[in-house]
Amino acid sequence: MIRTTFVPAFAGLLFISILNWNCTKIDTTTLGAGLIPGIDNVNTFDTTFNIIANNIDSVPAGRECAIIYPTDDHALGYIGNDPLFGTTRATIFTELKPGTFPFTFQARPNERTLDSVVLVLSYTRVFGDTNQMQRVSVHELVNTTPFRPDSSTCTTYPFFLNALGATSYIPARLKDTVKAFRDTSINQLRIRLSAAFGQRLLALDTIKTDSAFKAELKGFAIVPDNLGNALTYYSLIDLRTKLAVYYSFKRANLTDSQTVVNFGLYPGDKSANNITRNRTGAEINNFSNNNSNPNGDNFVYIQTSPGSFAQLRIPGLTGLSNRIIHRAELIVEQAPPTGLDNVFAPPSFLYLDVKDTGNFFKPIPCDFTVVQGQPDIGTFGGFRTNVKDPSGINNVARYTFNISRYIQKIITNNRSVTALRLRAPNQIFVPLSYTDECGILVTSFISPVNFVAFGRVKLVGGTGSGTAPNRMRLRVVYTRL
Repeated sequence: MIRTTFVPAFAGLLFISILNWNCTKIDTTTLGAGLIPGIDNVNTFDTTFNIIANNIDSVPAGRECAIIYPTDDHALGYIGNDPLFGTTRATIFTELKPGTFPFTFQARPNERTLDSVVLVLSYTRVFGDTNQMQRVSVHELVNTTPFRPDSSTCTTYPFFLNALGATSYIPARLKDTVKAFRDTSINQLRIRLSAAFGQRLLALDTIKTDSAFKAELKGFAIVPDNLGNALTYYSLIDLRTKLAVYYSFKRANLTDSQTVVNFGLYPGDKSANNITRNRTGAEINNFSNNNSNPNGDNFVYIQTSPGSFAQLRIPGLTGLSNRIIHRAELIVEQAPPTGLDNVFAPPSFLYLDVKDTGNFFKPIPCDFTVVQGQPDIGTFGGFRTNVKDPSGINNVARYTFNISRYIQKIITNNRSVTALRLRAPNQIFVPLSYTDECGILVTSFISPVNFVAFGRVKLVGGTGSGTAPNRMRLRVVYTRL
């Protein structure tokens, strides 16, 4: 049985989405440009509607368990000092196996001599403080729970308490060049494992099948200590992620030979990424009241999944007279940065959807479209842009959403004004195709938009923020009928 490697799709999808966005992005500074009042006795107006925004923290109830796949970058590490959102711990579980079966090391078991065994992770990026020391340990999984083909960030697997090995590292140094036998590379986290574990592997005879190998080695848990203030990210399907077994062997009348065998993550192999949030002592606790404030919260806290979200209501839309909507944008902005906001970056993308029946949500009707199997988020909006805060000094994040046709539907058809949800998912998806209430076909899709647990932001609220110029708002350009 020959295995092939995955072809990661995230980078391509993200590049296409960003390219499309750059061609069609919404510029709120020119909202209503080209609409000239007074022609043919038609007047065009620009108005703003207030938003009532309430924080909802999904973490304590365990309701947000982001789905990830082996092709996704996995987070590892510990954030111990985020005054806004508390602590985060990210643990990786993964299989690492031979690329083909039957498998055997060269020579007979008694002719092999271990040099070392190293678990190597292919580093991609970091979220948080790059200069604080981190420490992780590697453990062997026990066999009580089998891996699933996809995993949730709430997934966890049992492992032996005794570590096979551990290492300390500074995230900023992971880009440094590493030189090893037949491997000179950058962007690696290398964890040397115990000689006893390596010798156990070298003692194996020919292994004929994948299941037979699993009986010998279930997989690994890579577990962070309570040290550091960052999450580092790794591609498990990259060929640089591996269990490298360095050994020598000698046969009769031959000199010693040194070699290395690499076990990796291949199609059909599985992984999981457990991410645990702890809000104790965090500022978000002052506002996570689960929609109990009728006037809305003056700040909104959004953390990339698994995390928090906000419910938005726009009461001013109820009972509006008939009019033509030229443009309707929902605008949200980051509060002026404080503390560690320069360390913990805002999410690259926020997503807006609408409440359906019960506690289910669906894409915004009429404005959310799917083109060639992927959501047209370049037109719909949600990508982060940078603007100046009201002081004109600080750069802050701004997110805008084009919901013009949805607002028109509310007015023209007297559609009920339902609650909206604002969040930072790692992916958005529609499991089944359907036709929305404007007759637009929304085909099923899955689209990565953020790296899991990467990003958090404190936003200025709506009506709870009084008359703040950067408060959350719906800006509408319209013509009266």
